[in-house]
Amino acid sequence: MRLERLARWSPAVALSAGLSWTAPAWAFCRTTTVGVPADYQPSDQGCWTNGHPLYWKNACVGYSLQRIASKQISYDDASNSIAEAFTRWTSTPCPTDGTGFSRVSIDVRDLGPVDCGLVEYDSSGPNQHVIVFRDDQWPHNDSANTLALTTVTFNPDSGEIYDADMEINSADQKLTVVANASQPIQPSQYDFLSIVTHETGHFLGMAHSADTRATMFAHYSPGSTAMRLLTSDDVAGICQIYPPDGTRIADPALAPPDGKVPEDACDPTPRHGFTTQCSSNTGSKSGGGCAVVTGSPSRGGAPLLVGAATTFAAIRRRRRRARRLTVAH
Repeated sequence: MRLERLARWSPAVALSAGLSWTAPAWAFCRTTTVGVPADYQPSDQGCWTNGHPLYWKNACVGYSLQRIASKQISYDDASNSIAEAFTRWTSTPCPTDGTGFSRVSIDVRDLGPVDCGLVEYDSSGPNQHVIVFRDDQWPHNDSANTLALTTVTFNPDSGEIYDADMEINSADQKLTVVANASQPIQPSQYDFLSIVTHETGHFLGMAHSADTRATMFAHYSPGSTAMRLLTSDDVAGICQIYPPDGTRIADPALAPPDGKVPEDACDPTPRHGFTTQCSSNTGSKSGGGCAVVTGSPSRGGAPLLVGAATTFAAIRRRRRRARRLTVAH
């Protein structure tokens, strides 16, 4: 049977695996296969580019919402918001080699509700890419400042993503769903659509941007709906990973001369098959992942800045401890 060499990680800033690749001249960053230093700040130092950038090779990817959803947000409301968030990314128009524009070359499909709420990956059996609310307790550090966390499993030798799971902190944060961005949100509330638009960016391989206006910026301001809409920086990032020509832009050292890897045919089924149940062969993944944290996008408010910076460093340290390679038969 085929061996799979895996790493489990997530994109709270950007990760990688030994080599360096050249980052584009934008503020967006891509998640890579090697963890960043604990004190690394992309807004000050640019993207961390050691290792291989991550990508989904399949032309379409499935996801599933845990059927119990949340006491704060119903299954239907959550499902609709998540679908809209993914559509923001997958409907992005990108410039083509000619004079026109065409959509990014990745699709995302809702595979329906699942019972399992574990962040896990079974390297020999069926899986689900689960999105789960944590109503009772946030199982990671710094619950007061963390809104959500996305954890990815990938091949450290190529950067290909095998699995992604998303956790929403509904235990300690007050989430809300509003019909449109013009509808007011209380300053103490967090816009669910903004949060999941950010997290679906991580799901697709985006890391935190250095652009304070971008959806992929690390900090979200309470009461804001701005992260619902992609900026030009976010668009440039997703177009760089999944250009319209049906390729993925990987590390050029692995796919010379330009890093282009042909996509696989569309099949949203998770690796090794789909199941609504938790795996009996593996436990939950430990550690953290890519998160959006509360805080101010400006450097003006010292207390908020200190709190956010501390949270950011803690998330990165947690990821570094959690990283491990797994060989599966």
